Amino acid sequence: MNTWRSAWLTLAAALAVTVAVPGATPDPPRTDDASIDVELKRAVHYLETGEPARAADLIRTLLPRRDTAELRNLLGDAEEAAGNLLAAEEEYQKAAHMDPTEENLFDWGNNLLQLRAYRPATDVLNEAVKRHPRSARLQVALGIALYSRGQYEDAIRSFCAAADLEPRDQRPYLFLGEMYGVSTALSPEITRRLAGFVAQQPASALGHFYYAMSLWKSDPGAAPSRDVEAHLRKAASLDPWMAKARFQLGVLYSDQRRYREAAAALEEAIRLEPEMAQAHYRLAQAYRRTGREDLAQKELEAFERLQPREATPSPPPPGEPMR
Repeated sequence: MNTWRSAWLTLAAALAVTVAVPGATPDPPRTDDASIDVELKRAVHYLETGEPARAADLIRTLLPRRDTAELRNLLGDAEEAAGNLLAAEEEYQKAAHMDPTEENLFDWGNNLLQLRAYRPATDVLNEAVKRHPRSARLQVALGIALYSRGQYEDAIRSFCAAADLEPRDQRPYLFLGEMYGVSTALSPEITRRLAGFVAQQPASALGHFYYAMSLWKSDPGAAPSRDVEAHLRKAASLDPWMAKARFQLGVLYSDQRRYREAAAALEEAIRLEPEMAQAHYRLAQAYRRTGREDLAQKELEAFERLQPREATPSPPPPGEPMR
């Protein structure tokens, strides 16, 4: 602590001492803190029952009497819930400066992600991780910020760190699962952690799917191992609605010239997700390979009709609330 600040605090403490005056009537006990607590409970109630604007208005009336990081953070929550992200960012920033706890820094960084302010989010979350290196959710948030800025290898490192800190939290694995083709150098790190996730949570369909894709795509020049098919089939059996597992099985079977099996898998993918343009295209190729030209033509027409409307596959949108 600086010398001048220490002296100032000592002086302030001295001035705060009450001097007893003989014969004077003692001051009544203060009730202000109790009344603020009552109002705070009302504000939290408004927030929990879907009235964030009322909560924010009430909290603002309390700030002149109790301006703390806790109230600033709560006001940020209310503004965020009301859709006022810029106002929320201002309050989260104040709370983090007043008291840089893990929660306050996370809320500030997460709000910046929602605003798609990725550069300041990266700066805030980098500092937050330095202060709280054992926080998995800060690492996940930092990974999202880095990914959104195209810093893919750094993002992978952050997600790997989060997975190591909280092995049972599925969020870092889901992001890693979408990044199996991003970095050849770090592919083994992704695959190793996805293998651990599948071992810990064998009932996770997404875990099996991402592990299969990581095994398959980590070495583009190599033939896929039997484990790839096994984990894709496991994902499909665990989640009857996972169209992408069937689609990838169809791609795998086509690459292996198992065209009838490919057609069956792709037909199932299209049944689950009729507007998957690439599935129609792949199915047309499988039909042609098995001599079903009339069906192939229909699938090509469907592909041409759907192709402009099909979104490019991407990782989960960055900046989503992570609470």
